[in-house]
Amino acid sequence: MSGLNQQGEAEPDPIVVPPEDIDREPITHAHKALPVWVRLTFDDGRPERTEKGFAKAWTEHFVLVQVLWTIAYYRGAREFWVEATHVKRRVIEPAWLGRSA
Repeated sequence: MSGLNQQGEAEPDPIVVPPEDIDREPITHAHKALPVWVRLTFDDGRPERTEKGFAKAWTEHFVLVQVLWTIAYYRGAREFWVEATHVKRRVIEPAWLGRSA
């Protein structure tokens, strides 16, 4: 259980873009999900926070991200459409980087 949610309850959803508001102009789907940082905002007074995630699809204005999310007593993957301005690429370094062979 995350330190953010000690009660074992599902975390409330962040403010997201409703699927019906997504411009159906060409949606680009990633062949392989891209690692990103996503800034999540909430409307219940909780401070915004930045989470690791993966970009799975995008349009000119929005990005479909997948993040780990606390659901009751476990963490599972959730997908949200967010504004593109809330997403920034991140780099995953290979585990062997810096180790001698």
